[in-house]
Amino acid sequence: MKFEPKLLFALSAVALTACGSSQYSKETVKSEALALAQVTPDVAIERSGAIKLSGAFENDLSRAVRAWPEYIAAQSAAAEAREMIAVSEAARKPQLQANSNLGKLTETGAGIATKSTDGASASVTMSQIVYDGGASLAAINGAQAAAYGAEIETQVVANTAAHDAGAAWIDAQTIEARQRSLAAVMSKADEMLGQIDTLVASGMVDKSASTSADIAVRNLELEQAQLDASQHEIAARYIKQFGSPPKNLGQPPKLLTQADLAKIQKDWATSPSLLQSAAGVLSAKQALLAAQGREKPTIGLSSGITSPMSRTDQSSVAVGFEVSWIIGDGGRRKADTAAKAARLEAAQQALEGLKLQGKSQLDTAVSQREALLKSLTMLSAQNTAASKEIEILWSQLATGQTTVRQLIDAEVSAYRTADRQITAKAELAKLELKMLATSGLLAKKLGLNDKQAPLKATK
Repeated sequence: MKFEPKLLFALSAVALTACGSSQYSKETVKSEALALAQVTPDVAIERSGAIKLSGAFENDLSRAVRAWPEYIAAQSAAAEAREMIAVSEAARKPQLQANSNLGKLTETGAGIATKSTDGASASVTMSQIVYDGGASLAAINGAQAAAYGAEIETQVVANTAAHDAGAAWIDAQTIEARQRSLAAVMSKADEMLGQIDTLVASGMVDKSASTSADIAVRNLELEQAQLDASQHEIAARYIKQFGSPPKNLGQPPKLLTQADLAKIQKDWATSPSLLQSAAGVLSAKQALLAAQGREKPTIGLSSGITSPMSRTDQSSVAVGFEVSWIIGDGGRRKADTAAKAARLEAAQQALEGLKLQGKSQLDTAVSQREALLKSLTMLSAQNTAASKEIEILWSQLATGQTTVRQLIDAEVSAYRTADRQITAKAELAKLELKMLATSGLLAKKLGLNDKQAPLKATK
């Protein structure tokens, strides 16, 4: 069969054009990047629709994390890392390659007449690595370590996201409880302030009593303004985590059990952050072995068959060993090995630092938890005593043994005790949530370590 060179060139150009997309320019990249970075107004609505809040603490936390972009990204990165194992393993398997040429072959030379041949040629080659200094094996082991690290990263992200969402829930529920408590005491104080004003008008009490009581009430109003300001910030964090404003939040359940605490203290070295750092050490070690292997020769078994373009020529078959050894590369491999050794040293030292930090943080958290539990016991007793005191003062008000000012002071004091109790409960809940998240138990309790796919917002 005869082929015209110009026609072949035109067909090749058309084929290459059809196989690829248009080339990026600097402006095209910038334009597409800006388009991807745009934030649409309905992003929060989409996330809210994906989460579908139920009002149950554990369920809402689990669904919020599954819809969180960082968690979805970590899941995808883990899937990529698992596929990279197959990529690295492929290098140690037989490689089969086929090539073909279609066109015109022209042979010229001194004393030889010019000879042109139109047609097609093909070749098939198979190769198998026999020895490469351990570079391919190190690549496989490194991919395995990277995949394990990526799996642990999903746990790190899941626990971190669950902690942040849980802390936002606790803060939102706490601020609502504090506002209700403050509103109740302010309502009583305003009522009693009116009674004092009546007594002052009748001349039964001095004006100074009214003034001091008024100051106490005004201080409560200042606290209310501060709580309102804090509520806006907390609501913003809650919306970021759950996609909708907080509404009628209940007290979160106590997730940390004594069995959990014992396990955390016993197995603190198996926390996701430490395992992730350990996986980084393994990955760095295999990267060093791969770099050292690339300094050694490569031996492979190769075989192939080639069919010539001219029908009069014979096909050729080749079988044998192929040895490749880079003798000089300007110091590239030596520098790469040194860099990988430095990376391994850095990874090992980072792991040692995390070990020290992890044990210190655990001991501190356990001590803080014990202190908070003791504080709550004392605050509970104080709260009970304050309630009894107020009952007594109210009963004495009619006989004149108690003044309205004393009653206001007692109500305010009882409120502050109750407020400290609410705050201490929130601090304890967040501390225990942090301990569960750091140990990796929080994600397990929320069912985030199963194979359920992450949620995606519907459009």
